[in-house]
Amino acid sequence: MVKNPLSTEEKILEAAKKVFHRKGFEGARMQEIADEAGMNKALLHYYFRSKAKLFQAVFEAAFSGIMGNAKEIFFSDKPLNEKICAFLTEYISVISENSYIPWFILNGMYERPEQLKTIFDKASMNPFLLMEHLKEQIRQEYNAEVNPLHIWLNILSMSVFPVVAKPFLMEVFKLTEAQYLQILEERKTVVPCFVTSALKAYEKLD
Repeated sequence: MVKNPLSTEEKILEAAKKVFHRKGFEGARMQEIADEAGMNKALLHYYFRSKAKLFQAVFEAAFSGIMGNAKEIFFSDKPLNEKICAFLTEYISVISENSYIPWFILNGMYERPEQLKTIFDKASMNPFLLMEHLKEQIRQEYNAEVNPLHIWLNILSMSVFPVVAKPFLMEVFKLTEAQYLQILEERKTVVPCFVTSALKAYEKLD
């Protein structure tokens, strides 16, 4: 089956994704993105007037996909440990290939929190409904009362930090690129085990 050719805007977004991944926001240049997309810089500016607007579009496309999958996973009927494993597998895979995402999230928390909220809204992700759903599942599976926000904080912090701290980790522990990627792959199972083991510590005895 022949794939439909990418539109000009899609070509730009794909090119920008690659350049932002290689260089980050500060290091990326609009001319480099135009060259990657195989077009002139004037056409690039016609579709996206600034690097900031282009970066926002690339980020929203990637992060919205994460949110959509998270909604499907966490509102499913799977056991909680399976949900966490499924989400971590998806999330770590995405941020490994799109290293700008954690940086954008961290910056957005302070500079543009309303923008992150907009992405949640677009994905129809109601955080309060999600928290209630997780809280009830923790009660049923672990017979425990735990604020489910801690679950999210643990998952996100333990998966975002290794990506943000990549240069530090590789320098201090003298990791090769292959070794670093192997560590990220292992996090897909290590983090869920850590989180679910912690939940068991709260389990009430009959």
